[in-house]
Amino acid sequence: MQIYVSKSGQRYGPYSVEELKQQLDSNVFTPEDFASCDDSRSWIRISAVPGIGPGCFTVETDQAKNLLVIRYRGCVGSPDVKRCAEEIREALPKMQSGFQLLADFTELESMDVTCVPHIGNIMNLCDENGVSAVVRIIPDPKRDIGLQIMSYFHYGGGVNIVTCENLGDATKILSQ
Repeated sequence: MQIYVSKSGQRYGPYSVEELKQQLDSNVFTPEDFASCDDSRSWIRISAVPGIGPGCFTVETDQAKNLLVIRYRGCVGSPDVKRCAEEIREALPKMQSGFQLLADFTELESMDVTCVPHIGNIMNLCDENGVSAVVRIIPDPKRDIGLQIMSYFHYGGGVNIVTCENLGDATKILSQ
């Protein structure tokens, strides 16, 4: 894979994954700089390039607890949330109707407004597949990025929605 990097209006590359990791280690680029893996047709944060480092999100399933977990971290853009929705679509068949969703925004720094349609899609997917409860971790309630309002439009009336400030509180709610 050939990776191009955009920084300060300049395009650099191409780099292999290993070469780009070396550039990151040398602080030539940061994980927040943008990269293209498709000859500059689309751009994502370097941190989201496969093989570079932890992504902007993770999707986990705990079938024993019938729990779907989504975690966002760093600066999240529309392509990240679109990929997250795809991973959720693949994970949902593992869940039984009545599953719980934990959405953890503890490490989120920012989420671009262009993510809204994809977040709505994720909410619709979960609702259509029988989510019974949504527990969100938002450390600073003032930073709710509109999720509460979106919930009214994308979840059915029977879905219990709770927002907490930390994982400990969320775990207590999920175990009730």
